[in-house]
Amino acid sequence: MSDEPDKESKTEDPSEKRIRDAVEKGNVPFSQEAGILSSISAILVIGLMTAGPSISNLSHRLGLIIENSATYDLSNGNDALDIILGQVWGVFLVALPVLAVISIGGLLGPLMQNVPQANLERLVPKAQRISPAANFSRFFGKQAWFDFGKMVLKVVAVMTIAYWALMREMPRIVESSATEVMAIPGMILSIFNALIAPICVVALLIAIVDVVFTRLRWFSDLKMTRQELKDEHKQSEGDPQVKERARQIARQRLRSRMMADLPRATVVIANPTHYAVALRYSPVEGGAPLVIAKGIDHLALRIREKCEELTIPVVENKPLARSLYAAVEVGAMIPPDFYRAVAEIIHFVDERNRQAATRTRPQA
Repeated sequence: MSDEPDKESKTEDPSEKRIRDAVEKGNVPFSQEAGILSSISAILVIGLMTAGPSISNLSHRLGLIIENSATYDLSNGNDALDIILGQVWGVFLVALPVLAVISIGGLLGPLMQNVPQANLERLVPKAQRISPAANFSRFFGKQAWFDFGKMVLKVVAVMTIAYWALMREMPRIVESSATEVMAIPGMILSIFNALIAPICVVALLIAIVDVVFTRLRWFSDLKMTRQELKDEHKQSEGDPQVKERARQIARQRLRSRMMADLPRATVVIANPTHYAVALRYSPVEGGAPLVIAKGIDHLALRIREKCEELTIPVVENKPLARSLYAAVEVGAMIPPDFYRAVAEIIHFVDERNRQAATRTRPQA
């Protein structure tokens, strides 16, 4: 059995990543009817705008041949060859802009649907493309029946329009037997334009329906199951276990750096055992007091124990310790809101250090 989930289980809209990946792989909505419409529109533009002068030139050439028919010597074939080459050249001049405009129209159809991009992945041979089992749905599935119905509709529409246009132009066609030969190409162009214009309108309606249906089917094919959506989210956000491991490593590195910086601390503000924030303040360095370490619970105890070993003062102030821990990150200066409270503690520590120095100073 195939590992692909069935369409019934694909209930979630495709994510932006899934759509982006599909476009990068060349899987884009494409309507062939839009390309056919652009080609038919190009033919109509030729018939209405550019074919007139070429047809007139061709008619003029034909008229010259008829007027000078008595002067041609067809016994040796040279004049016949000249006549044929001249008419071939005239037909070529008429066909060249027609082919050019049709080619441009054929290119505009795909270009107007999607941004062109180079994708070599679709050129790689795949066994799935030639597998009868894998391609069964392409020939007998819903899409195949839809394409078949669309083709029948187009054939019926074109035949109906052709019949209607020919019946409408039948009097002119009958009268053409009495028309001058030089007027026949212009009459054929007029009949052609009367035929191609309604066909272009029908092609426009079919193309609109096909473009909408193609994009809806493409969007439906890209739908995802809930599990696929979860897996993609997990991949984009990262495996929670890996992320937690990365955060744990980052915390360990931060703790190691904090413990290494503790000898530079000026004072530790604690909440007896649950919170500890180590500050450094040096008038020479300038700036506000700097948080060089902080921690809660077990880490707070380690900070206090380390500072006691280093004879760094520890001042207990429960609200200030909690507030500093929550508001200031390691390596940042304290905000102005804490200046007064921290200044009082630093002043208290300085006074205590001076008093201790005075007591230990030898008497003269």
